[in-house]
Amino acid sequence: MSEEKMKLRGDLLAGRVPKRVFMQLTFTPEAACGLAGVDLVKAHFDPAVKQKAYRSVCETFYSDAYPIENVRWPEVYAPLGARNWVMSSTGAMQHPEVTSLYEEDFDEYIDDAFGTIVKKVLPRLYPKLDPANPGAGLSLAKAYQRYQQTAGEEVGFQMQASEEFDYAPGFFVGLFCEAPFDFLSDQLRGFKNITIDVRRNPGKVEKAVNASLPLMRRQAIPRNPAPGATVFMPLHLAPYLRPADFERFYWPTFNALVQEIHEAGMSSFLFAEQDWTRYSDYLASFPENQIIKFEDGDVKKIKEVVGKKQIIGGFFDPTHTLTRSKEDCIDEAKRLLEIGMPGGRFYFAFGRHVIDIHSIDIGKLAAVIDYVHENAVY
Repeated sequence: MSEEKMKLRGDLLAGRVPKRVFMQLTFTPEAACGLAGVDLVKAHFDPAVKQKAYRSVCETFYSDAYPIENVRWPEVYAPLGARNWVMSSTGAMQHPEVTSLYEEDFDEYIDDAFGTIVKKVLPRLYPKLDPANPGAGLSLAKAYQRYQQTAGEEVGFQMQASEEFDYAPGFFVGLFCEAPFDFLSDQLRGFKNITIDVRRNPGKVEKAVNASLPLMRRQAIPRNPAPGATVFMPLHLAPYLRPADFERFYWPTFNALVQEIHEAGMSSFLFAEQDWTRYSDYLASFPENQIIKFEDGDVKKIKEVVGKKQIIGGFFDPTHTLTRSKEDCIDEAKRLLEIGMPGGRFYFAFGRHVIDIHSIDIGKLAAVIDYVHENAVY
């Protein structure tokens, strides 16, 4: 079976029409723990509890690829005193609005982005890394040790689950970066400040975005990329920008980064957050067979414009299972398949990750997934 799923994935990435639609579902640790009835805080720090939670997802829902996504580990952030990723009392990882690059730092960042991050940004995001802190080196060592340990546990269970449940590799099989404008907005200036900067200080913003491109290139492209590797890139702020601002600030460096990833022999796995319909032509202009998961949007237009050249998925909102009958949920999936499947270059995925298990009807969602698995055949 895993060979069959590998062929489905391979045909999809090569632009060939597969035997049936490939399925990559996405559940977070919060949802997994809710499904298994275990404590999320305990799961973060106890691999056995975490694996029990992950296994409950694998046993409950069909998927062609490993269905858990966990990239924010509190045990790594805690030794750094992180301000950008904070664990709530329930164990959920939250991303507060942060500003780590101040307006007066723009010129320094433009001249030396990496040095400014090391000297100013990191100590502001992670106070325990402040050079004035005598324990900074020890804090970094603790965080790195926890990172190595947790990464080993996560990868180990993914490999074990992939063998037991016959999973093919999904699309999270490479590195992670952001579009340069998103990087500047997300961790450095913050959403509120960047929207002000675009209007008050556009020249500096443009130069700072250009200065961010080499950092993202370094993050995304290893020296020796593995065959079939992808680079995951969540796309945050483009839908909030006016077309003129998108064309000036967002598109040039984003386009350059995707082109360079392609030239390095990898594919970009883009998560188009919010509604990217009005920017469909831009996404269609990339080298073919980039993977794009859409949160929302006009499915028909995106299929017609983007799906002729790129691999598209997403759109299905699992939370609809709480407000609709099982038949209506299946009908929605059927409509999505009717639009997305013709010509191939389509896979089934949730438009939004399942985060809170109480936001879905487990039985209805399982029925939708089983319908797609059994009926989305070419």
